[in-house]
Amino acid sequence: MIGNLITLVILVGIVVLFAWLTWRAWKSKRALLKWVGVVGAGLLTLLFALVTLVIAKGFFDMYRPYPVAAVNVSIAGTPEQLARGEYLAGFLCASCHSQNGELPLTGGGNLSAETGMPLGDVYAPNITPAGKLQELSDADLFRILRTGVEPGGRLTGMSFFPVRHLSDDDAKAIIAYLRQAQPVQGARPPLNPSPLFLTFVGLGFISPQAADSPIQPVIAPPKAANKEYGEYVANFGSCSDCHGPALDGNAPPPAPPGATNLTVVMPQWSKDDFFKAMRTGVDRDGHQISPPMPWKQIGKLDDVELEALYEYLHALTPTVAKK
Repeated sequence: MIGNLITLVILVGIVVLFAWLTWRAWKSKRALLKWVGVVGAGLLTLLFALVTLVIAKGFFDMYRPYPVAAVNVSIAGTPEQLARGEYLAGFLCASCHSQNGELPLTGGGNLSAETGMPLGDVYAPNITPAGKLQELSDADLFRILRTGVEPGGRLTGMSFFPVRHLSDDDAKAIIAYLRQAQPVQGARPPLNPSPLFLTFVGLGFISPQAADSPIQPVIAPPKAANKEYGEYVANFGSCSDCHGPALDGNAPPPAPPGATNLTVVMPQWSKDDFFKAMRTGVDRDGHQISPPMPWKQIGKLDDVELEALYEYLHALTPTVAKK
């Protein structure tokens, strides 16, 4: 936070400097120097002012206090709930909160390294009972899953991921599993976003969309191999993070460029093509699927959920992304 404040102060200083140079150029009695200086320094003033405003907005959105929504959660901890929670944690949570994509959830790598962008220190923390989990109540964890806001009103990294789409039952199942998981010692650096990260926040590319929203009940469709349940899987599985809100391959940074337009490709794939690709990493043309496509994580879905996801993606209406 201090580093980003210093960056903002420096940017404000640069804006003031170029504004002063613009004023000095305007006062010049030499026509060439006057107009070259006014145009050049003036444009630089506007450019740095715009950058400063965007980063300042990102800084405000990142560090301002958010409402701590009231929530009452009861976790049954039945064997069925624990089994569902472990399954979801292995599919959903391990992709970020583990360095090898597997349980236990001892903390992930730096998102900066994974995206190839200087986003700062963006590590998914250790969420075994030996980590910060022990300081949080079940209601705190449910709130973080829904809104990304911790008990003190500060954003967590979870505010930028669509786990808010998890049903109440599935969110409670994950909490039940986390409570009884094997404790593993170890910590990751705290969230420390870079100016580039704040720029993405300021531009709305990374948005804590649910942080200000009240917590509403979320009920999943009945589990079945159909497109309705498949849409639920696609939402909590974060397909839109890389493939864009319309799944047309048009996603803003820091999403990796060149994502597949699923609305065009998937209607052409058979169910066998899809199952083979997600379970083996080889597409229907025999090509190895390259990172960052998380086929290994998607391949952890059971047959019903994977077929449901296929039915949803296969039913998409082909569209061409607007560039």
